[in-house]
Amino acid sequence: MMIAAAPLARPAPAPETEALPSLTSLEQVLDVLRRCGETYLRISPGPLTDRYTGMRDADSGCLLPGLPVWALHPEPWWPAGPRLWAARQLVRHGYLLSGGKGHVAWLLTGEEVGRGPEGEPLVGSFRPVAVVAPAVLAEAEAAYAAWRLRDLH
Repeated sequence: MMIAAAPLARPAPAPETEALPSLTSLEQVLDVLRRCGETYLRISPGPLTDRYTGMRDADSGCLLPGLPVWALHPEPWWPAGPRLWAARQLVRHGYLLSGGKGHVAWLLTGEEVGRGPEGEPLVGSFRPVAVVAPAVLAEAEAAYAAWRLRDLH
């Protein structure tokens, strides 16, 4: 007789990200930015998969020279500081975590080697820094929503 295992309350971390620290607050994300300098957000199966499979443009099939990422340091035109820029990036790209593909949000540093098909930075050689826990995305959503609803008068 076979016994089905009970489903986990949340997905187990991918083995390739287990060794990375897990950030559990937006403040911890900002600490990484202060400590590491130019830091990027990536949402994917994880660093090992990305390192060994490479990336292709979905439309053309062309091999990209680096990983598509999103900068977590604010652009000069951004008026609301690094905390809300990081929150914005997490919110805007957090949808990639849905769909049951086992993707994780993780931070990395590395050298920009070009731009992707949608204008996003491409990072060539990279160093994984940390995994972003799901609770951070909820915190980012609340912070960014509050800022967007601010009184503009």
